[in-house]
Amino acid sequence: MSASSWQHHVNNKYDLTVPSDPPVQYTNVSTENMNVTSADVFRVAYTDENSKGSRIVFCVHGLPGSHYDFRYLSPPLVEAGFRVIRVNLPGFGETIKPQDFGINFQNMSHFLANFLSAINIDTIDMAVGHSFGCALLAMLSMLRPNLIKAFTFLSSLGLRPHSAIRPYTVLKIWSYLLDLSWITNYISTKILNYVYRTIGFKIEKFQQEEVADSLHMSARADFEVHARNLELIRENKVPVILAYGKDDPLIENAIFSELAQILGLKTINELADLNQECENEAISHELRTAQSQEIVFANGGHHIQKFHAKYIAKAIVRILN
Repeated sequence: MSASSWQHHVNNKYDLTVPSDPPVQYTNVSTENMNVTSADVFRVAYTDENSKGSRIVFCVHGLPGSHYDFRYLSPPLVEAGFRVIRVNLPGFGETIKPQDFGINFQNMSHFLANFLSAINIDTIDMAVGHSFGCALLAMLSMLRPNLIKAFTFLSSLGLRPHSAIRPYTVLKIWSYLLDLSWITNYISTKILNYVYRTIGFKIEKFQQEEVADSLHMSARADFEVHARNLELIRENKVPVILAYGKDDPLIENAIFSELAQILGLKTINELADLNQECENEAISHELRTAQSQEIVFANGGHHIQKFHAKYIAKAIVRILN
């Protein structure tokens, strides 16, 4: 099949939106609370669409990733009248990473808080996270309790290591070897690139440090803190959209069900038992309440924000309106 024929097949199957690639903007962000001594500020790359929009949607990518991960989701949100801000995390995309910036939940979340302050944002109507980005947004909501009014968690990090980062002890050793010496770094990097390609990432899109930093972040994930943050989101009755692709090659169905339970939502089996008719054949299970929505897509893999952008945007509009 030719490239153009394949793309036509994909567009028909998923009803893709026309992607949006607005000009990248830059701002200087303070290193306050990030345990950085090498710089007071650093340059951050982001996009800002429909700056006069009625509501603010803030998108945070997974690891590895960049603002491009939301290029299909952004257009229907802008069309609905929302302002859409997509940021690149430190060391990803065109955002600089200070030399002594430590890759962990706390520093990344403080970065998000400082970035939003730098562009004068004090309220996020909908925080949209993909994969690891979900955990960073949940942590951000604890740092700034009144900042985020609603969440959309897409293919989210779970409460324990998912299949792609197990055995977890091996991952921690791997992270250690990347920093041990140039020889161990060289060998580990070669293996790491092969693994990321095997699980579906287009390695050529990323700088080498982005791949290594993604592994470091995975090895330093604090699942207990993530669980506590999600419990507080549930206790505070913050609206949540929880969406997942049933064929996700990285995160298994059980991880989604555990996330659903801690957020006070339904597991996949409970959703199946409801036997509700879905309006879209691409959806296996769905449940809507006044303040939440669960969507289990039959396909789309780990990047449902691309393949099901229109439906996810429709859910976001419903929650915000």
